[in-house]
Amino acid sequence: MTRPRNRPDRVADALRQVVQRIDPERRLAAYRLWTFWADEVGPAVAARAEPASYRDGVLSVRVAGAAWMQELQFMKEELRRRLNQRLGADLIRDIYFVSGPAPRRATPRPAPAGPPRAIEAPIALPEVSDPALAAVLARLADAARTRGRR
Repeated sequence: MTRPRNRPDRVADALRQVVQRIDPERRLAAYRLWTFWADEVGPAVAARAEPASYRDGVLSVRVAGAAWMQELQFMKEELRRRLNQRLGADLIRDIYFVSGPAPRRATPRPAPAGPPRAIEAPIALPEVSDPALAAVLARLADAARTRGRR
């Protein structure tokens, strides 16, 4: 069987495609979007979606839940426009949403309102003859008391 005779590509064309794919300035510019993603999409979306990868003009965004995936699909063109505007060039051709775990953002817990809670009396434990088991039960009781559980 003979191979079809396709005209060979010019080496310059192949090199241009390779250079475009690995152009460090374009890739670095696109990766900057991780730094301002939350500012552009807002806190509600940022809590449920985050950029996962960028390749050849396609931004993959990991989204927690099908409902948010659908909502972001409706906002896709607006998001693309805003991100490209912030990047200063049309680097993002398309946004692809994938299902995944919620973003792990370190958010500080708010300080409890009001005066500190009074320390409760220790939990009464049954007599245990094994000292190691007694120590474990005491630690569990102490943990339950400090967390407000009884």
